[in-house]
Amino acid sequence: MNILAEEQKKLYEKGISEEELQQRTLQFMKLYYELRNQEDEKIWNKLTLEQRRKIHGIILGIYKLKNRLGGFSHETINDLRSDTNRPKIFAITHVGKFDIEVVSEAIKEHYYLLSGDYEHIQGIIDAPFLALNGVFYFNEKDKEDRRAVSEKMIHHLQNGGNLMYFVEGTWNLTPNLPMLPCYWGIVDIAKKGNAMIIPVACEQYGKKFKVNIGRNFDMLDYGPGEMEKTRAITDLRDTLSTLKWEIWESEEPVKRENLTGNEWEEYISERFKEWPYFNEEYINGLIYKPKNVVTREEVYAPVKKLVPNKNNAFLFNKRLKDNIWQ
Repeated sequence: MNILAEEQKKLYEKGISEEELQQRTLQFMKLYYELRNQEDEKIWNKLTLEQRRKIHGIILGIYKLKNRLGGFSHETINDLRSDTNRPKIFAITHVGKFDIEVVSEAIKEHYYLLSGDYEHIQGIIDAPFLALNGVFYFNEKDKEDRRAVSEKMIHHLQNGGNLMYFVEGTWNLTPNLPMLPCYWGIVDIAKKGNAMIIPVACEQYGKKFKVNIGRNFDMLDYGPGEMEKTRAITDLRDTLSTLKWEIWESEEPVKRENLTGNEWEEYISERFKEWPYFNEEYINGLIYKPKNVVTREEVYAPVKKLVPNKNNAFLFNKRLKDNIWQ
């Protein structure tokens, strides 16, 4: 049973008071760190990097078997990475619950996973396999925990280890963005750890995944300072967006007469069926929101609150309504 995930669900109950929410949050965080501390003491967390590399083939075999039994398959449409003697950070786009196993099968190489989802992974059958392969857990709401895990990752890279890093930080369930906005943490860690970033785009079509592996992304091409880190994360996001577009273009076009109009809603529904502890409110709360950037929903929120009258009737014109009110 996933105790933590059940406790976290209580934080999103409608109608609870602010005082009750604070109390539940304190209880959740107390339990979270109690279980995290217990996890750190388990025998598989004492394995060395070399020991994990030796058993990676076994873990990969388990993932392949699990994928086949679940009916999942994948197609790698490009693999443009080149050999390097530097550690690697596999920068992955995030599409759902099963992309860790499928992308692992596609990239083959050993890695430690960076995960902010301990509360959802704890207690499920996948947890021991992730732990044996190597995982760095952190609490996204805890600044000190984020700082500590950054230091762990840099040390791991400096020792020659690889990372799997979901650069968007959460599932991308937006209807019109190839890539969500990204924190610059990955480029900072890559620079400090002297790591090569390998961009990997992933898309899911039913139970078939398409994986597109791009060319090495080298932080030695960027200088120091915040402006250079901003330029680097922008370039990395653009690179991953292009890889996503290439996946989309590899799909056969769908004729308009074969569309029902409910495809996107059905896609979202399928993703949440895979992981019932997630919902749109939780996902949206994890999306990085850059300063001075507003979403379409934020722009049109005041318009949707308008009471129709003769002065604003033009806003209810059908063509405008189709664009604004949906």
